[in-house]
Amino acid sequence: MKTISKNRSFNSEAQLVAKLTKKLQEEGFVVRTEVSNMGQSADVVARRGKWVTIIEVKWRDWQRALIQCKAHELVADFICIAIASVSVPDLFTEQARLFGYGILHYSESTKQFEWVLKPRMNREVWPPQRKYWSHSARRIAGLLNVWNSGGLKKIE
Repeated sequence: MKTISKNRSFNSEAQLVAKLTKKLQEEGFVVRTEVSNMGQSADVVARRGKWVTIIEVKWRDWQRALIQCKAHELVADFICIAIASVSVPDLFTEQARLFGYGILHYSESTKQFEWVLKPRMNREVWPPQRKYWSHSARRIAGLLNVWNSGGLKKIE
């Protein structure tokens, strides 16, 4: 499969994350990026009400995203992969459907993410792990807020 041409409207996955974050916020989600989860980092965590959605963002390596998403099954109500390839391969769609993951596709022509496959509710959430993860994520977010406001100083 051919990937995006050099004329794409982004230069990194970080730019894709920013575009996706904006879309999700417009849809009413509270969004955080690069959230720690079980020894790795989730690209996007979006919360609306009590529901937590974790999204891995890739512009070409959807197979790696499928592997990364397995770690999120213990904490996320919904799991998705956002991809910016020219097209969405049938094999990818099949595997995502099998695992219950959603797919968001970034279209170069519209410059927007669009839903290709909505995620199923994840029934594998383990309440003790979800509680621990949620507490840790809130604690880290609080420290970052203090750091960003100048409350913590860098030790040199």
